[in-house]
Amino acid sequence: MSLDTAPQGESMLVIRVAADGKTRRHLENLGIMSGAEVTPVARNDGNTIVRVHDSRIALNRETANGILVRKMPNFGN
Repeated sequence: MSLDTAPQGESMLVIRVAADGKTRRHLENLGIMSGAEVTPVARNDGNTIVRVHDSRIALNRETANGILVRKMPNFGN
């Protein structure tokens, strides 16, 4: 699923970032890359706000749609 459709409040694992080179590098600098944990916390006017580490980042719909995620694995919790 894409990040813009991921359930709010659930930790997600980034599988792939489909973006041009400049955008991909910017997202990597923010901590959004394959293998990263992100949590969608809110949606507002087409923007998705995600928590990455201790930061909150707003992504527009197009960018969030290009970030593929899945639920974090549950290791016996």
